[in-house]
Amino acid sequence: MSHYRAQFLGVCFATISALIVGPTATKAEVALGTTQNVSLDQSTVKKVIDGIAVKLREDYVFPDKGVQAADALEKALTENAYAGITDPSKFATQLTEQLRTITKDSHMRVIFGSPFRNQPPPSAPQDAGFEVKRLNGNVGYIHLARFVPPGVFNPAADDAMRKLSDTTALIIDMRDNGGGHPASVAYLASFFLDPGKRVHINDLIWRNRGTSTFRTESFWSSPTPVRYLDKPVYVLVGPKTYSAGEEFAYDLQVLKRATIVGETTRGGANPGGLNDLGSDLFVVVPTGRAENPITHGNWGGVGVRPDVQTTLGATEETAVALAKGQPATRFAR
Repeated sequence: MSHYRAQFLGVCFATISALIVGPTATKAEVALGTTQNVSLDQSTVKKVIDGIAVKLREDYVFPDKGVQAADALEKALTENAYAGITDPSKFATQLTEQLRTITKDSHMRVIFGSPFRNQPPPSAPQDAGFEVKRLNGNVGYIHLARFVPPGVFNPAADDAMRKLSDTTALIIDMRDNGGGHPASVAYLASFFLDPGKRVHINDLIWRNRGTSTFRTESFWSSPTPVRYLDKPVYVLVGPKTYSAGEEFAYDLQVLKRATIVGETTRGGANPGGLNDLGSDLFVVVPTGRAENPITHGNWGGVGVRPDVQTTLGATEETAVALAKGQPATRFAR
């Protein structure tokens, strides 16, 4: 799993910096702790373009689009489209916009400055991102900011679910969840599934580097200390819900185990790794794609569409009304 963890967290950095999963390209390409007053020369620009082109051709999960994007960047370079660019952050933003225009892939990006700089040492305790409370009417509420790796996530999930196992309904708020580790997604989903059978939750299809062949990594339900069965579950989503956060909502929606409430999510389903291009510039090229075993598709490019659509401000109130068995028509749209 160590290889996969590096691949997935290389895209989301859910435990590192929300900048990497922010909603706009212009705000997403300068990482924390970047070097200031750095100036690019044209030899560096060429080196960066060459490095991205190699990654696109060898690694991108959609080989034909990878070739198309690489060709477009190289053509732009020969046409002097990057002449005069000296600001690395603006260069990263321009490249990100070009790549996303071609591939329609929101996980594709170029970053100036390592997201790992100025991070706590590995021995520092990691926050699993759970906020747990009990609402009026014996309704449980979990706000989950990210899906950290299972070693930290699973014990925190166990604790949260033990505290709320006797509630009559449960609301899981994913509106601020920017992604993380898919094994943690599968573990949280397991609390809501029949323990008598192993459930196939999601697959990731990875491209074998430099080839047009692929391998599959599967995620299944697993034993949990408590289960939350035969009671309603509501998952809150919105435009900031991304990547693994979207997967959780999508998985439970497809399995008909939760009602999704809110606004359509952002639509990122293709994980990949962080690649060093030199000069403090990095590129994320997705090397995998999610594939649900029931739909044989995913939420990429379209987002997860709620079962009950509301305005963002009315999302929680709508879910609470539903959880209490009250009509939610005045909130829904």
